Amino acid sequence: MAKITLQNVSKQYKGGEIQALKKINLEIEDGKFFCLLGPAGAGKTTTIKLIAGVEPVDGGKIFMDDQEITDLLPNQRDVAVAFETYALYPQRTVRENLAFPLRAPMRKKEWSEAQIQARVEEVAKLLGIDDLLDRLPRQLSGGQRQRVALGRALVRKPKAYLFDEPIAHLDAKLRHRMRGELRRIQLELGITTVYTTPDQLEALSLADQMAILNEGKIEQVGSPTEIYQRPANIFVARFVGDPPMNILRSEVQGEEVTLLGLTKLPLPAQIRSRLAAAEIERSLMVGVRPRDIKLVSPSSEQALLRGQVKYVQVLGETSILTIVMDSHEVRVKMNTQDAPNRGEAVGLNFAVQDCHFFDPRTELRID
Repeated sequence: MAKITLQNVSKQYKGGEIQALKKINLEIEDGKFFCLLGPAGAGKTTTIKLIAGVEPVDGGKIFMDDQEITDLLPNQRDVAVAFETYALYPQRTVRENLAFPLRAPMRKKEWSEAQIQARVEEVAKLLGIDDLLDRLPRQLSGGQRQRVALGRALVRKPKAYLFDEPIAHLDAKLRHRMRGELRRIQLELGITTVYTTPDQLEALSLADQMAILNEGKIEQVGSPTEIYQRPANIFVARFVGDPPMNILRSEVQGEEVTLLGLTKLPLPAQIRSRLAAAEIERSLMVGVRPRDIKLVSPSSEQALLRGQVKYVQVLGETSILTIVMDSHEVRVKMNTQDAPNRGEAVGLNFAVQDCHFFDPRTELRID
């Protein structure tokens, strides 16, 4: 187990033309499950490669506990890595691929052959590949190969696991099961785990702590609850949450805010003081989660906004509605049994206490 620290770490490609990481700072606590969440190209895989030592840093330092490991070779770092790209030995069977990390020269004295076989079969059974042990990688499907790659990391008990989208190619049912298994294994072993994913639901369900990466920069670090409830900026607000947060262009007018130029919402004194402290005089971005919006009759006095149902996306017990008003669209999440039909006129109501406020100049949260 180990604490992993990144200090002002930078990485460039193509002679500096691509800035993959821009002086990022991270502290991953000992024994925690830490998720790096972000869209494609955010720098998640690069971060894993730098911690693993697969690629050199261009600036900054990396520490494991109190030891700097910036210039250490990968085999000197005692980390186990699983990449999305499998990286299996094509000429070795599944059994041999799983056993390979335990047969490394530096570990020959740690594991007997009987212990190696027992551990391989234990991990293979856990991943549902125990009937594939004598096959070669070319005889496996993509999902099966990904499970072998994951198993090759899990077979060891290193200081840290580094997982780069390790279950991305699995089908939905198996992916859901594997998330639970990975979390259970991590809790039982207490091994520091860094896990990358573009799937915010996956990160929210797995992580003790998480960092939101965007174009090589860290947008926010915190617990899943903190990040969901108090997004640091508009990017995080839209990226974390399903469906994304509605962001409404608004204007402050005295003790009220005008939403989308269509309706006025009274602002409590506490919120007005926050806006004044942030020097917000007029323009404002107001965020509201789809789940916090309630449907009312369009003729009701409680209707802050009025529109028409454009789409209804049924997701089992819940549905996501797209409501159109003038040129604006707002999404609402609600119980399917209460959802209106496409084309119906509806009113929207939400509480100002459920709103999030952002500075349109910086897109940062106003606190």
